[in-house]
Amino acid sequence: MSDKLAHSRVLRVIYTALGLLFLALGFIGVGVLGIPTFDFILLAAFFFAMGNERLHQWILNHRLFGPMIRDYRAGKGFTRRMKITGVIAVVISFTLTIGLGVRNVYLGAGLVTLAVGICWYIVSRPTKGLEQAAI
Repeated sequence: MSDKLAHSRVLRVIYTALGLLFLALGFIGVGVLGIPTFDFILLAAFFFAMGNERLHQWILNHRLFGPMIRDYRAGKGFTRRMKITGVIAVVISFTLTIGLGVRNVYLGAGLVTLAVGICWYIVSRPTKGLEQAAI
């Protein structure tokens, strides 16, 4: 058993279920603009690490998701394309949410602040160059 796996069987089941939920949301995000993929995949990996070693290894070795997770954990950052896609997805999703559903000025201001914070976080991460992307 991995050091990160929860000792309680109930917790492992909960963590695995959360990992599967976020994995499903990540897969949806691959096809639907405005839904972040990387965030959900990273959360899925986090919960799989504590709930299911087999699924954790699967997501780490996945041909699309594995490199993103490993690079993020190693502090290599994001590619320029990932940053641009992430910022665009945040802007579109928050704009739609605020424009279509928020009537409270304070809630709208809070969501704008949150969106700016998320965009700042994405942009402030290291940018993985082409030479690092090939490794």
